[in-house]
Amino acid sequence: MSTVRRRFGRFDRELPVTLTVGETTVTGVTVNIGLGGVFVMAAVDAAFDAPVSLKLELPQPKMTVEAKGRVMWSRATGERAEGIGIAFDALRPIDVWGLLQYFNLSSKASRDEVVQGADEETP
Repeated sequence: MSTVRRRFGRFDRELPVTLTVGETTVTGVTVNIGLGGVFVMAAVDAAFDAPVSLKLELPQPKMTVEAKGRVMWSRATGERAEGIGIAFDALRPIDVWGLLQYFNLSSKASRDEVVQGADEETP
């Protein structure tokens, strides 16, 4: 069991992502993401600490986040990898801003949907 703790929280969000690990480039979808890293569902074999480049498409604000990181772990069933956990090396200031805006806007939208749904069900 690892004693390493995350410095940043994670948000459960599904976003399209393109990963490059070594000479392999694949597409996938995020499962959770934060300012410290991301878990991506994608069929890619990646060794611990392997360098990764990724491009992540944010819907709002509409922008592409570009980041570099390292593989912290991978999940596999049988001989095929299903996903990898990536710790970001560093994010550009514009990418930090975009992610914070996205987390804020998507969290607010989720709260609004819950509140509206509750109002509609109330007699």
